[in-house]
Amino acid sequence: MSPKPRIIFVCVENSNRSQMAEALARLYGGDRVEAFRSGSQPSGRINPKAVEAMREVGYDLTTHTSKGLDGFNGQQFAAAVTMGCGDDCPLVHADRRVDWQIPDPRDMAPDEFRRVRDLIAQKVRELLADLGVPGPAGDVVSAVREKYGQVAGAGLSSDRAGVRAVAEAFGSSAAALGSTPAEANMGLSCGNPTATANLRPGEVVVDLGCGGGLDVLLAAKKVGPEGRAIGIDMTPDMLALARRNAAKAGAANAEFHQATIDRLPLPDASVDCVITNCVINPAPDKAAVFREVARVLKPGGWLAVSDIALIKPLPPGVGDDLMAYIGCIAGAIPVEDYRAGLTAAGFAAVELVPTGTPMPRWTASRGVAPRAWGRRRRWAGCRCDRRVLHPGPGDGRHAPRAAGRPPAAVRRERLRRQRPGVRRQSGLTSG
Repeated sequence: MSPKPRIIFVCVENSNRSQMAEALARLYGGDRVEAFRSGSQPSGRINPKAVEAMREVGYDLTTHTSKGLDGFNGQQFAAAVTMGCGDDCPLVHADRRVDWQIPDPRDMAPDEFRRVRDLIAQKVRELLADLGVPGPAGDVVSAVREKYGQVAGAGLSSDRAGVRAVAEAFGSSAAALGSTPAEANMGLSCGNPTATANLRPGEVVVDLGCGGGLDVLLAAKKVGPEGRAIGIDMTPDMLALARRNAAKAGAANAEFHQATIDRLPLPDASVDCVITNCVINPAPDKAAVFREVARVLKPGGWLAVSDIALIKPLPPGVGDDLMAYIGCIAGAIPVEDYRAGLTAAGFAAVELVPTGTPMPRWTASRGVAPRAWGRRRRWAGCRCDRRVLHPGPGDGRHAPRAAGRPPAAVRRERLRRQRPGVRRQSGLTSG
């Protein structure tokens, strides 16, 4: 087994660029690389802007310290990377020396600082690839980020009939689409989780994989000025688009953060509801996503998901196809595995509601009885009542529905599903 490549990142103060470079190398390379940071004239502190920028991508820089070069003299590295500060690091032995010419972001505004962070991230990924650092999960994440970054700049919007038709087919009304900037909808959805979530004024809702911000902006209207709608996305171009759309919509209660959905930059028990629209599917570690959602939800919080799951195995070769992964096919897992993952994460009740048989698209939410159901004869994202994760005292508004006569929409759907040729399938677990 070949040894792990060792990389050292050097700048002057070791408070911004080299700190972020080491952290990003650890994020992308995992335990397959050894990454270090240092400064020729260490300041002894980490810039709070760097801490915040890395928190947005799921890394805690508060555990770092500012280090000097002395401790690395005479050591051997696969690569010594300087940030453009003119340091040669002559006493550090390296198989290759690279100077990235990264501008010093110390005094930059937050948006400019993020652009420097993202530039460093790109160069770190390229360096790891050059060094032959393996990492199938990292490859998937990088590929998804790259492709959806391209989508963000492709000009897709509700102004195109085909794009608008996709959103409407999966439950978004013409009125809802017309109430948001056209660029917020890029035809990437497989359901309508904002309808599923049954949001109310004053609540805090988080959208995992917010894209151009469509579901965040719809949620922001529902929770009102006293609530908060938070979008999470790992793609800088998508976040930039979402922020522009929020500004156009005048959504002052909407905010956006860069992070992967298995490492959310949010405190424990800080969110009322989490929604997500066809985004858990391409996540390499779905169990980590479920655990992270459970961590940030308040007692009595709930999750509304529209996603794709499997009712039978994928054809040979599809599961290993990277483009099928990006297209939300290869990442799909069996329905019962999805249920088991949610239950293992601590969900007290899980309901998976299919509306057809071929491509499963469904909702897992916290609640007891369906409130309204999707109309598509595919596994569409269905609208369900909220489900309780950790029932707490609260105000009683999020308690399961009392037993009795179901809503009219449910009765109609039950009658429809009993007609010949419509497969009946539902499930409910409670813990």
